[in-house]
Amino acid sequence: MCSALIRETESGRVQGRALRVGPDVALAWLGLPYAARAAGLLRFAPPAPPPTWAGVRPATRFAPDTLQPLDPSVTLQPSVEGSLALNVWAPSTPGPHPVLVWFHGGAFRAGSGRLYDGRVFAARRNVVVVSVNSRLGPLGYADFAGLFGDERFAVNAGYLDQRAALAWVHRNVAAFGGDPGRITVAGESAGAVTVNLLLRDPAAQPLLAGAAVQSGGVNQLSDRENSVDLAAAYARALGVTAATRDRLWTLPPAAFVRSLHTLERVRARRLNSRPTLDGTVLPGSVTDLLARPAAAVPLLVGANREEYSLFVKLPDRVFPRTDRALLAGVLTDAAGGGRAAAVLDAYPDSPDGLVALGTDLFFHAPNDALLRAHRADSFRYRFDWGTRLFDLRAAHGMELLFLWPRPMGLSSGALRGRGRAEQAHLAEQMQAAWASFVRAGHPGANWAPWSAARPQLTRLDLDGLTVTAQGEGARMTRWAGLLPPMP
Repeated sequence: MCSALIRETESGRVQGRALRVGPDVALAWLGLPYAARAAGLLRFAPPAPPPTWAGVRPATRFAPDTLQPLDPSVTLQPSVEGSLALNVWAPSTPGPHPVLVWFHGGAFRAGSGRLYDGRVFAARRNVVVVSVNSRLGPLGYADFAGLFGDERFAVNAGYLDQRAALAWVHRNVAAFGGDPGRITVAGESAGAVTVNLLLRDPAAQPLLAGAAVQSGGVNQLSDRENSVDLAAAYARALGVTAATRDRLWTLPPAAFVRSLHTLERVRARRLNSRPTLDGTVLPGSVTDLLARPAAAVPLLVGANREEYSLFVKLPDRVFPRTDRALLAGVLTDAAGGGRAAAVLDAYPDSPDGLVALGTDLFFHAPNDALLRAHRADSFRYRFDWGTRLFDLRAAHGMELLFLWPRPMGLSSGALRGRGRAEQAHLAEQMQAAWASFVRAGHPGANWAPWSAARPQLTRLDLDGLTVTAQGEGARMTRWAGLLPPMP
């Protein structure tokens, strides 16, 4: 046993392993429990304190994913119930090093921290990386408390898990060479929604030194009425009534996965797992959430040029088909008919117009609102590299292929892009920029601060990182003052 890889946490000692990254070395401790297993009587409870142990616990393998559909597109191994664990990758050089805490995407229904390998940032960028697993789907986000009037069910259990993981990192990261005073939270898609919430959460704000929001805003939240309706749909799928609600603690885990699949057939165009604006854990409305002052920390925010292409171009078996009428309905519900018509007039009724409308509706407009409300240094990017595969172009999630080594088992080369050398150079530049942001609160050269007076962004493409005027500026004026709508 290599004593150099043993670290002391609040729960006990853990044994990690060394990982080669070319000529460099990263140290890794995998599958560390930050809370008790959320199963049995803890299935719907807030996260409980982690277990303790005597001796040295091996931390050389990932913990199982939390319960979710076994879908090869997002997960590569069976999942189990209640596995609340995180992973730490650290430089082999002495610290203290800045810390990046990563929250994965997956629409709050699927995904895993193990799909984002932090060894490159640790070995080559001197950043401690932490990736987090939390409860998903009906176990993380169904509002059974509101449905049954029963306080034994936690609201937003999945978000409470994430907040508990952040607090664990703050208390323990120094043992791995991390600096608890320099923690940057980052995430993509659903993970970016989490970062938005943490920025406005009084319990989390003192722990934050920076935040990176990638392709996700407060438009992926649910109001209480919709969340209770969603819980009722889950209860019907599970065969549970108010009189038999205690069965929810004894049903087999697979029943909850089946209920998620059932809802995705009958509510195909809705997000069936998302945090609830409950008025307790989170504010009671988007208006109240945005009225909370965000932590005054540096902010990196951005999206991909054709985000919505993923939901338009892929075959029906991957995502339900969308159309202009659907997006117009979402916008009208949020803005009213007259305001919605003025916005829709900027988008042609064509496939490309549909992609642009969905991209602005769910990504660029919420980002614009986030930036305008922020009261600290802000930096905006737009990821422009695109693939010819299914004509996806710079679709949702594409930037992950350059920020992380083989996220979800994919590589940028698998998507038929041009120029392996140019792709490698873009990945190098992006990783350097994100690491610089974690270290110093600034992404470095070829970036300029964003402001309402000078709405600039940095384009990320194979020809390099280029500061330019905000490309969507003319269209964005039509969205001014409009709260991001919730699908």
